[in-house]
Amino acid sequence: MYQPALKEHLVRKLYQLKLVEKRPMTKLINEAVEQYLSAKQTNNNMEEQNERSN
Repeated sequence: MYQPALKEHLVRKLYQLKLVEKRPMTKLINEAVEQYLSAKQTNNNMEEQNERSN
């Protein structure tokens, strides 16, 4: 399976967040990616609707 590398500065920030939230970094990353993809999908759907109405 493909395992993309994260930039080192992001890993440091995630590690600090992990310590504060007491949650595994993998869970934080999964949550962030799911939120990002959901927002992108919403934006894409809105753009498609706007294009259809024009």
